[in-house]
Amino acid sequence: MRSWLLWAAVALVFVAATAPDASAQWNVARLDDAPNRVYTTAGLDPALLPTVGYARVISMFGHPVQLAGDLGIAAAELDTRDFRVQAQAFTSILRWRTVNLTGRAALIGRGTENSIYRGYNFGLGFTGTLGVYRRRWFVATELGFDKAVVTHVTHSAWYRTYFYAEAKDGWYRDTGGTVHYGLTAGVTVGKVELLARYGVQRTEQLNDLMPPMYASVGLGLAF
Repeated sequence: MRSWLLWAAVALVFVAATAPDASAQWNVARLDDAPNRVYTTAGLDPALLPTVGYARVISMFGHPVQLAGDLGIAAAELDTRDFRVQAQAFTSILRWRTVNLTGRAALIGRGTENSIYRGYNFGLGFTGTLGVYRRRWFVATELGFDKAVVTHVTHSAWYRTYFYAEAKDGWYRDTGGTVHYGLTAGVTVGKVELLARYGVQRTEQLNDLMPPMYASVGLGLAF
């Protein structure tokens, strides 16, 4: 019984950890302007998680694709044990005049540690937007899915001593996922791009999460 309760708690933690990340959905109308971008984002998703990253635009079959990597660390105490790293690709899939359907795919790694266990998770994220993308601004709706594919858990000595001595460490598959949907918008001033996102998040079974929303802001500099 205790083992079942523990894994229910672990699953809830990693469902929360796979909530939509604060990575920016930049203006695809400006991907050809400059090949490089440095950026920072911060948001509630579901914890305060400041992120810094670097992106580069490459050409694939004559089509601009932005490749990026970033690192986020929990802001409450700047605890490096609670982190997220990811590598992602972002591009316009379909375009009609200034209307774009975009897509972003990400490989995500996360870590967390507390008095009960230390956990590492590897997952995937997919987000699409549909909206108007002009040179100086854009506004779009977004829909995404994030999945925790595999998770490694190491239980603490404290937990084994006081709760369940037979708790098993190891790798576990499919520890949770989330769906998110909302709005994203941005404006550009010179080479600086400002962005905001807001929306609702649910578990992959469309159950409520706490908090039930996500919100983030971002700033990018192209060069």
